[in-house]
Amino acid sequence: MMGDRTIRVSLPTDEQGMVGQQCPSPECGQYFKLKPGTGLPIEDCGCPYCGTRADSSEFLTYDQLEYAKSVAAKQVLEPTLRDFKRNIEALNRPSRGSLIDIKFSVNLPPFRTHSYQESDVETHVTCTNCGLEFAVFGVFAFCPDCGQLNAFDVFEACLEVCRRRLRLLDLPETAADQELVKAILVDALRSAVAAFDALGKKLRQARPDVFPDRPKNLFQNVAALDRSLDKATGAGLAARLGADGFDNLVRLFQVRHVYEHNLGVVDEEFVAKVPAYRHLKGRLYPLSREDVERLVELLGQFSSSLENEFGPAEGPK
Repeated sequence: MMGDRTIRVSLPTDEQGMVGQQCPSPECGQYFKLKPGTGLPIEDCGCPYCGTRADSSEFLTYDQLEYAKSVAAKQVLEPTLRDFKRNIEALNRPSRGSLIDIKFSVNLPPFRTHSYQESDVETHVTCTNCGLEFAVFGVFAFCPDCGQLNAFDVFEACLEVCRRRLRLLDLPETAADQELVKAILVDALRSAVAAFDALGKKLRQARPDVFPDRPKNLFQNVAALDRSLDKATGAGLAARLGADGFDNLVRLFQVRHVYEHNLGVVDEEFVAKVPAYRHLKGRLYPLSREDVERLVELLGQFSSSLENEFGPAEGPK
């Protein structure tokens, strides 16, 4: 009687050395990739989208399972059946004086290794906490090893892109084109607020105890965010940024609002929230580089205060 035999199969990697994984949760089932040899030496894995954790073997994709089965069949079944064929056909010896000559033949099935390619995904991430390299669809994700949410890292990267855009204003050919200067300033302003809103959506999922569901656009409503933080932590935006920083944040979010929805013209809502600018009602707000740089600085300061207080948000266990 043959005993059990263990076969180790190394999965093929893509050009970046990554292997695909698929969340075993029926409610999720999404695909991602990770790089073996990076991250923590653990046997379990977590889904970067929903946080489901299970043994690493449960994250194998259909193609990987088919590949492993085909390799096992080629290593075990093919030699066994080849020996069986040789033994059977060895019985085919001529029989002297026999009217009936029986010959045995065995047709072996082809044993082909299942071939496949890992799918492309959008964003490659290196976890700053444990060093795992992985790739996901979208931008924000939980680390499959340590479970840390990369939201703060992604947000800081977005702010750095805004800073690089502003540095384009130092080029002589850019400074000479006032329409281009305005376009860069407005683009950087919008991008900074959009990144902040995206950060807020992920933080609301990870920390609903701090960031409530209402109002809907909490991270675009400076006053509501200030109240929510003050209630949950005892330190709102004003406490974290200082009175001057808070006032500037209110103003700059309104500047973004009028450039997004009113072609940059100061309206009644702007004046109601920033009364000191009543003299600009009906006029184009004079957006400056200093304004956008100040907004990026304040958002980075606020993000750092959250990360230092709460630490890296983690996915479900």
